[in-house]
Amino acid sequence: MRICIINLKGGVGKSVTAINLADCFARRGRQVLVVDLDKQANTTKYYNRLDYQVADVGDVLTGRASIPMAMRSTEERNIALLPANMNLLNANREIMLDTLRPQQSRLRDALDEVRTGFHVVLMDCPPDLDMGAINALCAADWVLIPVDCDEWAADGLEIVTEQIESVRRYYNHGLRMLGVLITKYRPTNYARRVIETIAKTCPVMQTGIRFTVKVAEATASHQPLHLYAPASTAAQDYEALCDEIIERVRGGHGEG
Repeated sequence: MRICIINLKGGVGKSVTAINLADCFARRGRQVLVVDLDKQANTTKYYNRLDYQVADVGDVLTGRASIPMAMRSTEERNIALLPANMNLLNANREIMLDTLRPQQSRLRDALDEVRTGFHVVLMDCPPDLDMGAINALCAADWVLIPVDCDEWAADGLEIVTEQIESVRRYYNHGLRMLGVLITKYRPTNYARRVIETIAKTCPVMQTGIRFTVKVAEATASHQPLHLYAPASTAAQDYEALCDEIIERVRGGHGEG
């Protein structure tokens, strides 16, 4: 199962979702690979694996390294990381200039070589449609779009869904939508209206992530929510989200 976590907005919880879903899947006995495709490398920093002296996801995308060469172990059981750093800027430029090899399927081809090693691959995408994000969509089985309930919640959502459809049509016919994941949810009339608006054009996950300061605190402490604040609403929500994803994937539910 390969899940692309994507949105064109920053600060909506993409990295937090990747980190905590990885933890949830790992505690269920799944071997998990987290792929950081954001040059800001927040997920890599969370795992304390930022290092410019070793191979990274940019080297995989440009063909200078394989995933086994670039991936790093983490302190969390059953979780490995394909790290990122600012070198992704140069990697994206290099991919765009390299017309001799396919540009969109490089990550998929690299992941195919380690297919038997991982039950779950979570791809944490940048807030833009660069070559890393396009490669993630081409490599994914499923797409999850975190959206927070603020005034501009739906900004860029139409562009993302159009890009998903384009990738499905031309490069990845098996790509399916898990849905929009509502994050930082507060039970207000405004939030309900936002969800109703989104639901008119996109499927919405039944599970939402409720707002709590424990999310930011846990991330800053480099701990998953189940360790830092197991009784928090967000910890409970990510557990429920993991169960919902497993059920949807097992049943083949989703928007094709």
